[in-house]
Amino acid sequence: MDAAEKIGLHATIDALIDYREALEPSPYEFYWREKEEPDLGSWRTRAWWVYNMLVTPTPLKEKLTLFWHSHFPVSDGKVEDGPMMLDYVQTLREHAAAPFPKLLTAIAKNPAMMRYLDMERAVRGRPNENFAREVMELFTMGIGNYDEADVKEVARSLTGWGYLNTFYEMPGNTEQKVRDALRDGRPFSTFIDMPAMRDDGPKKILGKSRDWKGEQVLEMLAKQPATSERIARRLWEFFAYQHPETKPVAAIARVFQTSVGDIRKTLHAMVRQEEFWSDRCFRGLVKSPAEFCIGIVRAQGSAAELRRLRDQAASPYTPIPKKVMDNAGHIAYRMERMGLSLLYPVDVSGWKWGDAWATPAMMGERGMFTGLLLWDDKGPGAGSKTPLEFVKGKGAKTSEEIASAICELFDVELPEASMKVVAKAVGDPRSLNDPGWWAGSLNRAIRVLVAAPEMHMM
Repeated sequence: MDAAEKIGLHATIDALIDYREALEPSPYEFYWREKEEPDLGSWRTRAWWVYNMLVTPTPLKEKLTLFWHSHFPVSDGKVEDGPMMLDYVQTLREHAAAPFPKLLTAIAKNPAMMRYLDMERAVRGRPNENFAREVMELFTMGIGNYDEADVKEVARSLTGWGYLNTFYEMPGNTEQKVRDALRDGRPFSTFIDMPAMRDDGPKKILGKSRDWKGEQVLEMLAKQPATSERIARRLWEFFAYQHPETKPVAAIARVFQTSVGDIRKTLHAMVRQEEFWSDRCFRGLVKSPAEFCIGIVRAQGSAAELRRLRDQAASPYTPIPKKVMDNAGHIAYRMERMGLSLLYPVDVSGWKWGDAWATPAMMGERGMFTGLLLWDDKGPGAGSKTPLEFVKGKGAKTSEEIASAICELFDVELPEASMKVVAKAVGDPRSLNDPGWWAGSLNRAIRVLVAAPEMHMM
């Protein structure tokens, strides 16, 4: 907030949307194990992604990756291939803010997606209608904008496509395979094009007849007005509020359409809408488990401590410290308990957002999460130091002032009656300089905060 106030609203928006790529830890750091072969299970990829969410200077990249993960869902429950799932996540991250036609083509050619939708091999005479249907129904235009004949013809246009699992076909044990892949810059799996297996006959799709090739039909579907409207609505419901009016969606869809799916321009159009700054939008969306958990931990300062614990000179061959791995994995687990299991979406339509997160069972799980109060040899460390410094910086001395400062730190606005409950949880402020007391007091205050509805809105 201090940095944003210095440069102003518009420059802050530009910095958030037009982010530059930052250096990130290699996912391989999360796979090495001492005296054992590397573990390439998807749960380690989840920990790596959560770590990036925690320490990133470009939060929009993480939110867009999460958005596309739900829009283009793939579950390791069916893929059952950790290396392949890593390539899938990397594809989403690399193209998170790319033009939509480019993103659509990249994800359609991704081996994990192809395996998830039973597209191991699509050959002339045996097209895959399941894959073609999901491309039209879920990824682009939506139901009602095509018919069964279009599905069959799109399936024909995608024949000749398949994938090759290079990782498991290579010689050596798991460690040697990983080291060879790193040395040679070789993916674990790859898309393959088989011209001899392609149906090169004419195909009539959405009223247009030609020998459609796979890339051509995907680009055409990405540019459809119905696709623009659908993506615009989904982006609005992810970033603003559910069940939007026609006006903002139509304005965003026009920009998406005229810019040929430029995601950054589309987001700029979204934040320029009057409705985006309305009372309905402010605190009008239930936080997803990712936004809830990551927000608490970043506000606590624990994320900065996890960044410090990682060797800043680490290479892809450097194992991540156990404390970092365990805590990132713990947050991924807590998110899973709240209904958001990264790399394991509920079904082919992805997750339901907004109010769907606020079920009684999920709210119970949220109420048990108080972040990461990391301890060291001297007692409570990261997770309590940053809030304490913030409280002292505000000059807070009474329990009411401390409670107010804690609410400001966690970006939550409480009514007077609820604020009194937080102040009671803080307790006697005379022990503010006692690290043990402060950690316990902060933990009690957060437990009260997560019971407040306002803590779960953004």
